Amino acid sequence: MMKRIATTLVAAAMGASVLTVAAPALADTAPDTAVSIESVKVTPDPVVIRGRDRVAVTATVETVAAESVKLDFDPTGQGGQSDCNPCPGAAKASGGSETKTWSKTIVLDRHDPAGKWNVYVEATGFDGKVVKAKSSFYVKVVTDRHRGPRATRIADFDASPEPVKKGRKLSLTGQLQTARCYGDWWWDGDAYVVGGNRCRDDHRWHSWRHLGWQDIKVYFHRAHGGKWEYVDTIETNPDGSFYTKIPAYWSGTWKVVFEGSRGLSGSSATDYVKVVR
Repeated sequence: MMKRIATTLVAAAMGASVLTVAAPALADTAPDTAVSIESVKVTPDPVVIRGRDRVAVTATVETVAAESVKLDFDPTGQGGQSDCNPCPGAAKASGGSETKTWSKTIVLDRHDPAGKWNVYVEATGFDGKVVKAKSSFYVKVVTDRHRGPRATRIADFDASPEPVKKGRKLSLTGQLQTARCYGDWWWDGDAYVVGGNRCRDDHRWHSWRHLGWQDIKVYFHRAHGGKWEYVDTIETNPDGSFYTKIPAYWSGTWKVVFEGSRGLSGSSATDYVKVVR
């Protein structure tokens, strides 16, 4: 269930927003200090939601000379603002020279979207000036249906030149990639999923890494009927890249296929090339 949660920080009962204001730290600063956002931090990050768990996520903002602060938790990347500023019950600084800490807590469950969330912050100073900042965090939703082989993909597949003269050779290039890992997790392009015995820690785990020494099968399908025809098998280089040259006689679609292996899912990519005389 996609949803955007936009709200001004308010002090409320348990289950709603939680607002805390730190004691003034810069009382001797000039009263005309400009409003600024010193830091934005989200905890925990990543957010791991297992089964029916409900997980509290807190964004903490440190400001200087802010009269009010608005926060927007946004899983869509669209951004947004609340409808009032300040809203009833919003915290206010006792002086324009104060450093304050504001925090907003929301609760996420398995129905909330996995992946990257943005946090948008808007602080308004006593002089009416507004400053903005953005932070982000990641959400992993764990259910049994996510268990399975590690995701792969064939990136940047290209059969060229396009068009090609009949009988001339096409160059087929691309790169086989597998999801990066962190512990027993990987990113499959849409969500975080549970890993397996082929998953290794490589820290940049919400992206992809190369996959070398794997067989890639090449197929061709003529434009005017027929079926997929096996053409060749090539092996990826240590950096996951592959390259081969194949003569072209008919217009049609070229397909490269990684059939997968233990702990790795299969993947494929296609490219249509027109043959001219």
